[in-house]
Amino acid sequence: MSQDVDRMSVTLPPSLLTELDEVVDAGEYDSRSEATRDALRAFVTDFSRQTDLSGSLSGTVVVLYEHDHSGVTDEMTELQHDFTETIIAVHHVHLSDHLCLESIAVDGTGERIEELLSRIRPLKGVHQVKLTVVDAGVANEL
Repeated sequence: MSQDVDRMSVTLPPSLLTELDEVVDAGEYDSRSEATRDALRAFVTDFSRQTDLSGSLSGTVVVLYEHDHSGVTDEMTELQHDFTETIIAVHHVHLSDHLCLESIAVDGTGERIEELLSRIRPLKGVHQVKLTVVDAGVANEL
């Protein structure tokens, strides 16, 4: 590598490390480091699209979490009550004995949606939070 790099250590569950090794072994990447750099670039890009939101937005927040993790289900319910002006619908699915997926339809200001995301992400038991925004204004013009 011709550029300066900094080293860091990452702690992973064995199953995730096995999956990473399978990706590397499939030949797409020369090393764990290369695959990890690519994954981090995608994460940073995705995260950047979910910050500094502004204007009136419509979309869906998808949350994957462990429902039996202490307090996460109650926190998710409380957030729905705290954001009643922004959350317009919730669809809850049980994926397994332990995992739930919630699809939260949102319509409101970018700032308020970003605040919702920032309250969901740090919850213990939450695995993933994804936001998809649609341009509802285009539909009104058709």
